Amino acid sequence: MKRPDRAQSEVIGVVLLLGLTITVVGITVGLGSTALADVQSEADVQRIEGAMTQLDSKASLVAHGGSTSQRVQLGPGRSADVRVDDDAGVMRIEVEAENETGGVETTTRNVTLGTVVYERGDDRVAYQGGGVWRSNGDGSWMVSPPEFHYRGDTLTLPLVTIDGADGRLDDAAVVTGDSGHPEGLFPSENVSNPLLGGNVTITVESEYAEAWGRFFETRTRANVTQVSPTEVRVALRTETVHPTLNAGVSALGTSRLEFGGINTLYADSYDSTTESYPGKGNASDNAVLQTASDFHLTAGGGGKTESIEIRGDLVAEAFDTPKGQADKKLTLTGEKRVDDSLGTADPVAGAISERIERVRDLNLQSGGNSVTGFAHGDGTVRTIDDDTYVSGDVTVSNGSTLRVEDGATVHIAGRLNVSEDGSEVELDGAGGDLAVLVDDGFSMRDQSTLRAEGGSSIDLFVAGAVEIRNDASVTTATDTRFELYNTGDVDVTDQARITADGDKTENLWVYSSGNNIEFAGDQTDGIDFAGVMYAPTSNMTLRNQMTFKGSFTSGIFTFDDADLSLHYDEALATLQPFEGDSVPVVSHLHVSRHRVTVEDD
Repeated sequence: MKRPDRAQSEVIGVVLLLGLTITVVGITVGLGSTALADVQSEADVQRIEGAMTQLDSKASLVAHGGSTSQRVQLGPGRSADVRVDDDAGVMRIEVEAENETGGVETTTRNVTLGTVVYERGDDRVAYQGGGVWRSNGDGSWMVSPPEFHYRGDTLTLPLVTIDGADGRLDDAAVVTGDSGHPEGLFPSENVSNPLLGGNVTITVESEYAEAWGRFFETRTRANVTQVSPTEVRVALRTETVHPTLNAGVSALGTSRLEFGGINTLYADSYDSTTESYPGKGNASDNAVLQTASDFHLTAGGGGKTESIEIRGDLVAEAFDTPKGQADKKLTLTGEKRVDDSLGTADPVAGAISERIERVRDLNLQSGGNSVTGFAHGDGTVRTIDDDTYVSGDVTVSNGSTLRVEDGATVHIAGRLNVSEDGSEVELDGAGGDLAVLVDDGFSMRDQSTLRAEGGSSIDLFVAGAVEIRNDASVTTATDTRFELYNTGDVDVTDQARITADGDKTENLWVYSSGNNIEFAGDQTDGIDFAGVMYAPTSNMTLRNQMTFKGSFTSGIFTFDDADLSLHYDEALATLQPFEGDSVPVVSHLHVSRHRVTVEDD
């Protein structure tokens, strides 16, 4: 009686086993098919990303005149769609700037960007505004950046916009250029460079607005606001106020402050409101050395450093000192503070350019005394005592003197070269403030001198490089404020002196927006500097022996066999560069529209 039951159980077991197997196989096939479809979809999207990047490259070539037309292979596949939408995406640029009457006027330009977009389900890859963007249901991000350049005080934005009949593109497309010239949007009739005050606001309305906003955040120090999922607003800072000079040395842009190239460093402080630098024995312990990033005692394991003695504080975002090195080589009387709030550098190029343009706007060539460039080398004194335009180079040599006085403004449309022992430039402010603009560079060599005196403010603007070599000197009297501004590289070598009398460093300021600044002292009796050096975006190299009194600020410091004596002037602690004035950050705006047409091949 039990045998039929057992036979029935075996049949039922086989049926259940077959059913379970079929179910598992079905689920596996279903999941595998889904995974395979997902992999295939992602591969298609990545492939189209590459195609859109190629479209970006070829459209840029056409837009900027490198070719009249280009063909690009798209190959979207049967389950996807690539199409042109010439109404998608708008960029609005608003500029507030002073007009001729001193009021503020807003100029607005609206630019329709146009888009070439690939769509597959929720995935989208688009070429828009000169960049490639991607989005899905969770957000948007950048694949390749648009052509946007923000350096120093200059914003350059060559917008590539898409024209073409709306509709689907097949396997290939042709990109052709506009036969006319690019459309210049800024500068314009109402907005000229440099921008004097005001604001610059860029608004992007696009499906990829979120990605545009993140891109602007990484490329500028702008205030970015996500207005809505499809709109982002970027407010560029056109003015800033620089911080007080509360340190003897500040490195604002370097990835780390590498001290391995230093042989010896000694730092202390004094107060020039009461006395000149009193010497090491009577100096104070209020020196501050700070960096916006890491302090690193040795570079590349070189271990050249003999000693670093800081009578005061050392401030950094982090400290990297090899085991045993700190105790042997670093002496610190104050605090070793970790502080990540120093921030990066604001540019000074706009502030320097603005001051140079003020002199150029005087148009001395028409309204002042005009002379041809000259070589003054007869050993006498030549005096300029009224506003003067000099068309060409000026050379002072052979022990001669060029004297500027009586509140004159001088514009030299060339170079100013001073050389040979005893040659001198005298800037006498007894008759009022003086200003000298040199268009093509300033050079001092041998035992030549530049002397500022007379009790007024004296400015020297150099639209180019500055070099002070050999035993040349730049000095200012205790009652005279001398400021040197330049836009090119700075070269100070051998036993040059750039000093304020009585070590009153607040009387001598050097501002530079140049890329490279080099102080290369003599190995036995090096450079002497007493003043303020403010170049927060420059790369500064310090080589061999030198003494600095006052305050030094740079983007990046590099040391090469350096023997440094740093004496921070506490009188600078409450002072700000540019006398605390608000100065331009974005002062030059170059925006243009470059039209291309994308059509099915």
